[in-house]
Amino acid sequence: MARTRSKGPASPVVNKVKGPSKITKPEKSTKVVTKKGAKTDVEEAHASKQDKLSSIISNKITDKAISEIKGFIEREKTRKEEEESQNASSKSQLFDDDDPDDSTLTLIVESKKFFSSKPQFKPKTIKLFKSINDKSLKSCLIIRDQLVKSDQEIEKIEEANLPTISQIIPLQSIKTEYKPFEKRRELQSTYDSFFVDDAVLNTMPNSLGKIFYESSKYPLPLRVTTSTNNKELSLTTLSNQLEKLLSSTSYLPPQGTTVSIKIGYINDDFTLDDLNKNINAVASSFDLNTIKSIMLKTPNSPALPLYYTDKLYDEGDILVETKKEETSNGDELSAFEKGLLELGDAETVAKIIGKKLGEKKRKIVAKGKVSKSRK
Repeated sequence: MARTRSKGPASPVVNKVKGPSKITKPEKSTKVVTKKGAKTDVEEAHASKQDKLSSIISNKITDKAISEIKGFIEREKTRKEEEESQNASSKSQLFDDDDPDDSTLTLIVESKKFFSSKPQFKPKTIKLFKSINDKSLKSCLIIRDQLVKSDQEIEKIEEANLPTISQIIPLQSIKTEYKPFEKRRELQSTYDSFFVDDAVLNTMPNSLGKIFYESSKYPLPLRVTTSTNNKELSLTTLSNQLEKLLSSTSYLPPQGTTVSIKIGYINDDFTLDDLNKNINAVASSFDLNTIKSIMLKTPNSPALPLYYTDKLYDEGDILVETKKEETSNGDELSAFEKGLLELGDAETVAKIIGKKLGEKKRKIVAKGKVSKSRK
């Protein structure tokens, strides 16, 4: 198993540095205090920055929006129950069960400009205050072939009890066994989420196809090796990366101005404080100078505004008018003359175009003389 930098005894060089620091002059101790003070200032500045970000959307606004959405869900539930009681036909029984996704809260972030000018297949992750992923989820891990050369190695990974991982599939199997569309659709519906070795992320769009990337089950990349040894799988690194992704939310940057980001649920597992902190965690991950609005909604509720920008445009968006020199149509070269220039026939060019260029120069000189005489 590959070693990680987080474990192991301290380097002897560190001990050598720490030894003399115990016997120091007052002047040196003063320097240490200065460094500590500077570090404290940085920490305070970072803390104040976080406070500023979290205060962009106040708890009062988010509490009001969440309360309104809860009321909407309750009213819709009551309305459906009344309709079902009035109409007891078998057709209405199809809608007896509540939509399991009806309580999912998403943040709708609208940008002033496109998030991306071309298709993006690498998701962006945002660390949340409270995880929206349940450890009981079934996940699939896609890994490069060089790290799992036998079934015994795959079984060893499965026996490590990695959180949510139910199956490990080598990349070669994805390209062969799951190449048919029906097999990929079956794979996509079998698991709740997918993780992929970041070394083979670029091959996923062609290997998995639209059925994954047009849904919320696009594969999330993670590191499975250490930085010092990228040819041997590290279970410690893999476990840490899984924990990080499971405590985050994600989105694919679209070729548009609007993106939806899942931030929690309206149920007993999430308090108002949990939802407020998750909302501000997502909001603080964007540059608010580029954001037009932020709204909160569930799949069936209206979108309630949480943030609107005060400035839609900046100085960089204003077009600067440039004055163009006035040219007469007679000075422009025809298609035939342009062709002569490309052929480079010097004699013909001089005969046909030379006169026109000479006339143009004379006009410019004459125009200059007239302007001087007027002065």
